[in-house]
Formats: sequence, C-alpha cells, structure tokens
Amino acid sequence: MANIGDFLYLVAINIIVYQMTGSAAAVAGLWMVSPLTNILTKFWTGSFIDYRSKRKIVLVTMVLRATFIAIIPFAPSLFAIYAILVLLSVAKSFFGPASMTYVTMLVPQQKRKRFNSLRSFTSSSAFIIGPALGGTLILLTNISVTLWLNAGFFLVAAVLLSLLPDT
Repeated sequence: MANIGDFLYLVAINIIVYQMTGSAAAVAGLWMVSPLTNILTKFWTGSFIDYRSKRKIVLVTMVLRATFIAIIPFAPSLFAIYAILVLLSVAKSFFGPASMTYVTMLVPQQKRKRFNSLRSFTSSSAFIIGPALGGTLILLTNISVTLWLNAGFFLVAAVLLSLLPDT
C-alpha cells in the first residue's frame, strides 16, 4: 500500500505544480527533492532507527505521511508544496530502513526468499499501478479527493500494521 501510495501522490503533486506554475522545470524540481533529502538524512537515520522500536517508527511515519499528503490540497504556494514534499521525503527515509528491518524480524528465515520475491514484485508493480490508479482517481474525482484517499490508504496501512506484534 505504501509503495503504491508513494507513486499515487506524486502524480497528483506533479499536476498541482504544473497547474500552479505552468513550468516543466518546477515539476522536474519535484523529482529532485526526494533524492536530495535522502542524501541529507540517510546517513543518520540508521543510528536513530537502531535504538528504537521499528514498529513504532513505521507506524509514526505512516501517520505522518498520511497527514502531510492530506494537507497538500491546502498548500497556498509552490514553496509550501516543496516543503511538504521535503517532510514526506524525511518520513520516507525513516520508513524505508525501519520497515525493512521490522519485516526481517517478523518473517521466519525459511520464508524470506519467497517473501522477498513477493515484496520485489509488489514494489515493481507499484511503479505501474500507482500512477495508473492516481490518474484514474483524478479522472473520476479530482486531485484533492485523490490525495485524501491516498492519505486514507496510508492510515489503513498503519491500522493494519498496528495489529502486528512489536519485536
């Protein structure tokens, strides 16, 4: 759900930024925010994650991501959208390593190969399904509703995750 959600909100943000500015360069700038944020945060997120509950980190980052996505339609300016995208990228830089570690602790050793193949398949599929679903939702509703549904998907994922044990 989180992988699909990542691509879903990016489609909506691309459209919002293009509608606000009419600039392809501003849209291209969106795609630079996440890698730059990762460079600035990844070197210290691991040490933070190591000494805390991975499940709680994943839960908090999912709820934060849902919150940030839900407020995008209310962003008054391009700067606000970029700031929200930076916050989303920071949350994702915590989410990725924490979820990988948490899942590794949950999945038994003998089932990891199968799990990793399924996870790889779903991650690759999200690259296609996310934008397709985003475009369909935008076509059927509008950008704001699409973002709010995406935020709801993140909250559903957080609720489902909260049912798993803490390790």
